[in-house]
Amino acid sequence: MKKIILSLFAALGTLFTSCGDDIDLVIPYPTNITFEELEIPTRFSHVIPDNGFSVQGLNFRTVKAADGQLAGGFCYSNRSNRSFVWQNTPEAIDSIRYSVWSTRPNNTGNYLVCHVAGDDAYFTLDKARTIDYMLVANTTWVYLATTYGDTYGTEERPVVNPNIPSKPKGVWHTYVPGGVKRMAKNDYFTLTVKGYKGNTETGTISFDLVCKKGHNADYPAWDYTVTDWRKLELSSLGEVDKVVFYLDSSDKEGQVMRTPSWFCLDGIQLKQ
Repeated sequence: MKKIILSLFAALGTLFTSCGDDIDLVIPYPTNITFEELEIPTRFSHVIPDNGFSVQGLNFRTVKAADGQLAGGFCYSNRSNRSFVWQNTPEAIDSIRYSVWSTRPNNTGNYLVCHVAGDDAYFTLDKARTIDYMLVANTTWVYLATTYGDTYGTEERPVVNPNIPSKPKGVWHTYVPGGVKRMAKNDYFTLTVKGYKGNTETGTISFDLVCKKGHNADYPAWDYTVTDWRKLELSSLGEVDKVVFYLDSSDKEGQVMRTPSWFCLDGIQLKQ
């Protein structure tokens, strides 16, 4: 049996050698991009690259601050924290800022965390493609901030720290600078996606990561906060070579949003 297999490999090798001048071997990118090839050195950690990163023909912008934090655009993470933090330190806040909130500990492996700042949150495609959908979710920081509030406009009251219900209730903080509002009737936190092809806008799609009762005029009874990965259909944007993300919230001071301008992204499905 081994000799037959070896002979078959030899024959195939001869075939490809003899036809090598006439055949261009094209290995297409997979249509579903899950970011598993990105290297994160340790579990429950994240990586903020210096000059962006590319995955299977998609190029993600990263703006890195002098202190090493993500000032805009994308980084990648495998964090999965569902608890308030005990201290207002960069290390503590990182554990919720760069973590996805999901109903169970995240089992999707690597994913992207996006910080929306101006027009910096975007990716480009080497070749214009139609994107069927992508998965989006709230960060743990956003979930805790919009569900429980913090300092501004929210009564401080003891609550159970998620994932440790056996512990006594306490007054917890999300340490959003300036405080943040617990979202109630008519409030919202909305992700907007804009597609471009050759610098021409192809379309816009919006999706509420938080939608409180009364916000959506078409569905006024809707009252939810996204608590897991959700599919966001994008095929109506058509073929695009650039995708830009924006966030808006009902919790503002003037034109400045109090809600942390972060979300998570995974599972980009390109059209076959």
